[in-house]
Amino acid sequence: MTWIKLASLALVVGLVSAGISKNEDLECMFLGYPDLEYDGFDRTEVLTEKNFNRTVFAEDTKSVVFFNDVEEDDSELDQYECFLQLSAQIMTKRGYNFYTVNTTKEHRLRKQEEVEKGEDTIHVYKDGYKIEYNGVRDPETFVSWLMDIPDDPVTIINDEHDLEEFENMDDECVRIIGYFEPGSVALKEFEEAAEDFMGEIEFFAVVTSKWARKVGLKRVGEVQMRRPFEEDPLFAPTSADTEEEFEEWVEKNKEPVMQKLTLDNYFNLWRDPEEEEKMILAFVDEETREGRAMKKLLDKIADENSEHAGTLEIILVDPDEFPLMVDVWEDMFGIDIEEGPQIGLIDISEKEGIWFDMSQVNLDDPKKHSDSNFEAVQSWIDQILSGSISLDDDDDDEPEPPAPPPTQKGKKSRKEL
Repeated sequence: MTWIKLASLALVVGLVSAGISKNEDLECMFLGYPDLEYDGFDRTEVLTEKNFNRTVFAEDTKSVVFFNDVEEDDSELDQYECFLQLSAQIMTKRGYNFYTVNTTKEHRLRKQEEVEKGEDTIHVYKDGYKIEYNGVRDPETFVSWLMDIPDDPVTIINDEHDLEEFENMDDECVRIIGYFEPGSVALKEFEEAAEDFMGEIEFFAVVTSKWARKVGLKRVGEVQMRRPFEEDPLFAPTSADTEEEFEEWVEKNKEPVMQKLTLDNYFNLWRDPEEEEKMILAFVDEETREGRAMKKLLDKIADENSEHAGTLEIILVDPDEFPLMVDVWEDMFGIDIEEGPQIGLIDISEKEGIWFDMSQVNLDDPKKHSDSNFEAVQSWIDQILSGSISLDDDDDDEPEPPAPPPTQKGKKSRKEL
């Protein structure tokens, strides 16, 4: 056992000589891993406006930067510190450096890096790219995501493994696939456009007719967007062949109607909707018969409403994947998630929702009632899009636009759906 003690001593000496000090006051642990312990060393540094650019944009560096407005007396400080230190213990050995930026003090730096005021966020700077992490603040989830960051913004499909990776992402995320001549200017422009969407959208390309046929591309220069839960792809304009044109097209069309909530995209989806956006939350346990029927119905709803992408947003949640949150969500919205599928128009900040009456659909025999089920849910969504069903608390205080009396009666009853 002497060699183990010597190795441990050598590790400590190495860390100290590298300028990494002990963090005596912080107690952290890797939950569920008895042989994995926090060694107590502080591996994070504070960045300011003076040293930020020369540090994170230095050549051949990989940096993780936590932008936060957490003060030293904040009760959340230790929680964030543990998350960073445990992640850093694993990833500094793999070439990453960890930093923090106090956005309360560094106003200009916050604006430079496009961080919203009061927002806590994590940016990864690697090979000249900036990638935002939107997942849960859990070391295991974050480290796994960090290890999976691709080396290049575009994956060139030239074997069955690459093709399988592309196909396995169906319904998981927005994918862009293009057909280009190898080494062409258009491919280079496509790659540069992809840099701005790393961590958010997956970009793929093919450079031979063989692989183009396998992914459904017919001509050189063709670029498609595949959005989750939508059958038909979107086609980029044939004139789009520059970085700016690709970026503009992607930015305009990147919002799908329905996305599934995951540990990796949690804070990208679990947020307040934009001003004109209608956010619908769907709790669907896909392991149950009712859940599978509801999921299939929502797939059709998403596909049929693709023209409302950017206005209508359906967040699909499988409760089995978030067991610790079920009670929180049930208390937040006053629903019984374990009873069966639930869908509702929600406001996350206000913790309120208007929930669809599930007795209007028959999920016991979904094939027989396919049309009537679709019509019931689609009618409810149409009322949301028209504003007949709304979470706006000020509706009763503001004068309503002129409308026939029957419509006004119907509005009130529909809001109770």
